[in-house]
Amino acid sequence: MNASYLSYRKIMDDILFKRFYSKNMGISFFYDASLLPDDDSSSNDTNYSLNLRNKDLQFNLIKLSTEANVGLRIFGLEKGLKSSLGEIEILIEEVRTQNYEINGNKTAYTTSIYPSESGNIKIKRFLVSHDGQGYLLAFQNKVEQFESEESRGTFDTILDTFKFLK
Repeated sequence: MNASYLSYRKIMDDILFKRFYSKNMGISFFYDASLLPDDDSSSNDTNYSLNLRNKDLQFNLIKLSTEANVGLRIFGLEKGLKSSLGEIEILIEEVRTQNYEINGNKTAYTTSIYPSESGNIKIKRFLVSHDGQGYLLAFQNKVEQFESEESRGTFDTILDTFKFLK
C-alpha cells in the first residue's frame, strides 16, 4: 500500500471511528467519532471507567474492583448484573446469559427503563467476566431513539470490536 492511501485511511478512521485502548483496563474497541468523553477518562490510562456520549446516546464502561470480582465469582454473572440496577428502574428483559458472548466470554445481559422527568431512558447492560476480571457495559438512549439506526450502529460497532488485551 502506498503512503497516500495509508494517510487517507488514517484520516477517514479518525473522522468516522475512534479507538479506545487502555492497558490498565485491559480492553480496546472502536466507537463512533461522534461520541465524546464526559470527562478526561478516555485519555487517562489509570481510570477504570469510561463514559462516552452524544446527547442522550451514551456508552458507559466500568472495570470492576477486586471486591466486586470476588462477589462475581461467588454469586455469578446474572446476580452480579441484577445488583447493578437502580431501585427505580423497570426491568423489561429478564437477566440472561444464554447464548451471548463478548469476545468469546460468557456474558449476562438485560434491558431496563429508567424513568426520568425529561423522558424515559432505555438501558441495555452487559456484565462480562474475562479471566476473573469483570466489566460492566451499558448502552442508553431515550426510549424512542433506542432502536434507531444511529443507536444500533453505535452499540454494534462497540460490541463487534470489543477485545480483551490478554
